[in-house]
Amino acid sequence: MERVGEYLELLKISAEIQGQNLKRRIIGYAAAALFGVLSFFFLGLAVIITCWDTPYRVMSAWGVAAFFTLLAFVIYMGTPSRADSVSAFDTVRDELQQDIKLMKDIV
Repeated sequence: MERVGEYLELLKISAEIQGQNLKRRIIGYAAAALFGVLSFFFLGLAVIITCWDTPYRVMSAWGVAAFFTLLAFVIYMGTPSRADSVSAFDTVRDELQQDIKLMKDIV
């Protein structure tokens, strides 16, 4: 029982570290998503504009739309259904398990 304060301090530090990591990850993913969407938008626009004065204008527009639809489907299928990330509080759990094992060995 005398180590409860240490566990709480460790839990607090782990929570702060995980919070900072989550913020950085969210900002990075948001920036990557924004610039990815913009680049694909302008790439599709460039293809359509390039084919504008040709007989392939309608076909290129539909081709760009089909490509974006296929890309969205591939990304959706490749996205994992659940996060396989490590628990945020593994350190605290490991410390508690070590202490429980030590107490059982002593008794």
